[in-house]
Amino acid sequence: MGNDILYLPIISTVEDELGQVEEVEDFSRQVFCEKKSIPQNEFFQAGQSGIKASCVLVVSLFDYQEETKAKYREKIYSVYRTYERPDERIELYCEVKAGG
Repeated sequence: MGNDILYLPIISTVEDELGQVEEVEDFSRQVFCEKKSIPQNEFFQAGQSGIKASCVLVVSLFDYQEETKAKYREKIYSVYRTYERPDERIELYCEVKAGG
């Protein structure tokens, strides 16, 4: 497994003084990951759907809990697709979110 660190969000709900509830994402859950580049065909297919594929982050299947966002090297990514591998790892196909 790679020795890069990926941060997954812990989501909590906070109520403000007006009684409005909002979700707060705290990217504090650390897991090990390995970064791979997006395969050419994936980049093309994602692009046809309007997705700007950025990278593939591989994590242990046991570390991943269906998160739709991840923070890697100070960038917040949106997970648009996953692929479960036979070696108990899962590939997270990511795009950079605007303003992230």
